[in-house]
Amino acid sequence: MPPDDPDELLHAAYTAIGKAVADFSTVLVGYVSDLDACDREYAENMLMPLLRVTRAKANRLLDRASDLSARPLVLKALVEGRVDEGKALMILDLLRNLTLVHAAIAEEALLAHASVNNYTATRRYAIRYIHRLDPTAADRRHEEKRKARLVEKVPLEDGMALLRLLMTAHDAALAFDHVDRIARSLPKDDRTLDQKRSDVAKDLLLGRDTPTPAGRTTVYLTMPITAALGLTNDPGMLGGYGPLPPRIAREIAADGVWKRILTDPVTGMAEEISDVYRPSAKQRELINARYPTCTAIGCNQPAQRCDLDHCRPFDGTNTTIKNLRPKCRHHHRMKTHSNWKCRNLSDGTHEWTTPRGKTYATEPVPIAEPAPF
Repeated sequence: MPPDDPDELLHAAYTAIGKAVADFSTVLVGYVSDLDACDREYAENMLMPLLRVTRAKANRLLDRASDLSARPLVLKALVEGRVDEGKALMILDLLRNLTLVHAAIAEEALLAHASVNNYTATRRYAIRYIHRLDPTAADRRHEEKRKARLVEKVPLEDGMALLRLLMTAHDAALAFDHVDRIARSLPKDDRTLDQKRSDVAKDLLLGRDTPTPAGRTTVYLTMPITAALGLTNDPGMLGGYGPLPPRIAREIAADGVWKRILTDPVTGMAEEISDVYRPSAKQRELINARYPTCTAIGCNQPAQRCDLDHCRPFDGTNTTIKNLRPKCRHHHRMKTHSNWKCRNLSDGTHEWTTPRGKTYATEPVPIAEPAPF
């Protein structure tokens, strides 16, 4: 690869950010450890004037440095550019509720995955891995985070503010679907869909009248029947979110409408779905089960809000499972109107080629664990 290759230069500059974070954290740990024991408790007060940061920022820097120093493998991966800061901190957070033995096992597996995948894919994989390794840890984490639910107002510039609601993933999915369906039912005007969603949510919170959305509020949850019956502790997969603790998934499934999906025992991939709707709807459900998000690199738009794109141009006969893939409207346009190219491989992988000729692949997501034989 020539030294002035723009992709390599950009990648090197990005990985240097992680190395700088790791180097700073190492120096900071040494700086604090040299203080007298009675002064370490107030270390943030030394950082505030020295680095010209707030107390909250100083405490975040101290916490990050302490967490990284406690996990040498994560710190080493950050220095070497195998993970960035976001993935490193996410892995540290997910390891907190594990035993020392389980944390050591998970740390290596998560770093290996993170080195070749983006943040969201790594987090999804990590949660599933930890669910299998220690199902009780997933419940502990969920209960810990559920207790922190809140409503928060964040002031922004130019007379605006952000209203944040922290709630369970299932409740958030139901709430979003409710708002989204109302917004989509409104007459066409000069507002974008996001603006309509914001206006609908505001009206609902303020107790104003809103249109009644057609149909029922829907979320998609996929889990093995053995887990639904409590025989195994496989996590459920909430559409547009990722893994849920088995207990939570069972509670949601108990009130839902069930459909049977057959999976390949070797790969765990969805192969067939119960015959409930006409074939076109059935195709969409199966494709969404295999590919729960847009199949563009790093895009996490839920499949149910994507277009079903013909990877090979429509010829009257190729509206098939093998040729259709979910793509959000942005990436559907990118594929159609730019120099990006994509193709489907025989193993279900969706391969993208950038305008500079580099290739990347997105893979179908197993919805069940492969059979152990």
